[in-house]
Amino acid sequence: MNMGRKYPSYPFVGTGAVILDGEKILLVKRANEPNRGLWSVPGGVVRLGETLHSALIREVKEETGLDIEVKDVACVSEEIFRNGDIRFHYVIIDFFAEIKSGELRAGSDAMDVGWFSFDEVEEIEAVDFIKKLVKTLKSGEGGIYLR
Repeated sequence: MNMGRKYPSYPFVGTGAVILDGEKILLVKRANEPNRGLWSVPGGVVRLGETLHSALIREVKEETGLDIEVKDVACVSEEIFRNGDIRFHYVIIDFFAEIKSGELRAGSDAMDVGWFSFDEVEEIEAVDFIKKLVKTLKSGEGGIYLR
């Protein structure tokens, strides 16, 4: 059985932090595949035995230098990358989060980090689900599952 993230035998669970400041969202530029070089919310893969919240707190600290408080679910999405076979498959649960402390900086899995207005998100190279999330946030429509 293949246990690596590339060409997996099963989907991996990821978690991300939707950190807002009014109509601005905190994003990181991904340093690793998949989506290397694209902007996304900070987060990563849940390790075996780790809760969703503790995984998110760890990942946000690693990527941004910030300590957060995890709030309610913001959205659920999935990413499946194919090139014939399934190259990557993630089920992602994103949570709203608030900054408790720390100094914003790009960490180990991030090329860059920054705040973007909802309008700016439409113009930058961001992963698809971030554009969908921001559109949902702007519209106030709600809905947790992003297709």
